[in-house]
Amino acid sequence: MQPPRSETQKVITELEKEIAMLEAENTASSRTLDLRKKQFALLLHVVDELQNTIEEEQRSLVEEMRNVVDDHNKSGVEDATMGPEAMAVD
Repeated sequence: MQPPRSETQKVITELEKEIAMLEAENTASSRTLDLRKKQFALLLHVVDELQNTIEEEQRSLVEEMRNVVDDHNKSGVEDATMGPEAMAVD
């Protein structure tokens, strides 16, 4: 013996509502996942750019330090060559 048609229809309606809710939840989850993927890609891009900036600044500082040392060494050589001549003129 089968259950009454109204009961079967009620079960079908409830299942359709549940399916609709699950589909909406799935859509929302997919959108959230897509957003997180984009945010993560942006984060990786920003980290890469920051790393490049830091490396560039480090290279610049090293170059600046070399220039300072070179200038100091050059002025030390000039002072050393001028020293005896200055003392000889008395």
